[in-house]
Amino acid sequence: MDISAVTDEARAADINSMYSDPDVDAIITLRGGWGCNRILDLIDYKTIAKHPKIIMGYSDITSLLLALNAKTSLVTFHGPVGISTWNEYSTDYVKRLLFEGQSFTMENPTDKGDNLTQVKDRILTIHGGQAQGKLLGGNLSVLTAMVGSDYLPDFKSNILFLEEVGEDIYRVDRMLTQLKLAGILGEISGFIFGKCSRCDSGESYGSLTLEEVLDDHIKPLGIPAWFGSMIGHIEDKFTIPLGVKAEIDADKGSIKLLEAAVS
Repeated sequence: MDISAVTDEARAADINSMYSDPDVDAIITLRGGWGCNRILDLIDYKTIAKHPKIIMGYSDITSLLLALNAKTSLVTFHGPVGISTWNEYSTDYVKRLLFEGQSFTMENPTDKGDNLTQVKDRILTIHGGQAQGKLLGGNLSVLTAMVGSDYLPDFKSNILFLEEVGEDIYRVDRMLTQLKLAGILGEISGFIFGKCSRCDSGESYGSLTLEEVLDDHIKPLGIPAWFGSMIGHIEDKFTIPLGVKAEIDADKGSIKLLEAAVS
């Protein structure tokens, strides 16, 4: 069957039926792509609120994760999809978070290898300090496309995390500008940018670097913030529970969950 030929109504019906089906305990999405924004107004949020279940994914699935949290207050999970690399690193976070109900601290690997300093998976502190709030966010371009709708949660005094893939840096600048103009950046308590995989200057002459773009938009906010967390289109990734209260340390690049995500 050609998946692209399936209607929005049919896709939404599948999600609604999975939540109403007592034999379904959790929903692990197969992959990202595009299309979740198209079905947000077809989801039965009242039924979903009555039948809370785990849903996990990332990239385009950001739409569902944010909308379900906004409309039902359920915790959703930014983590591996079916086609992800289910290696020991990523699977360990899924196990501890979803199967064991742990609250713990997530920090990047610190292995330097043969180097005198860490060069892989290092963090870049944008503004130091600690902050608390609910973790909310996901893919930058998908989240930005939801601005102005009723499907975004309240970011005030909460922690925004973002990741991206395959975007020229000027586009990242454009999207962060939109979040700024929409008032979202000005109300958050903390900021985490994960990985921006395959993001470069494209054909733009004299483009800013990604670090410069983040400095321009985030440093003036004066809130704890860093770049390089293990979140995004990468093999080794954290699983981030949306809607769970956490404490972040921008100097260490750590995310400490202050409560369990499942009960």
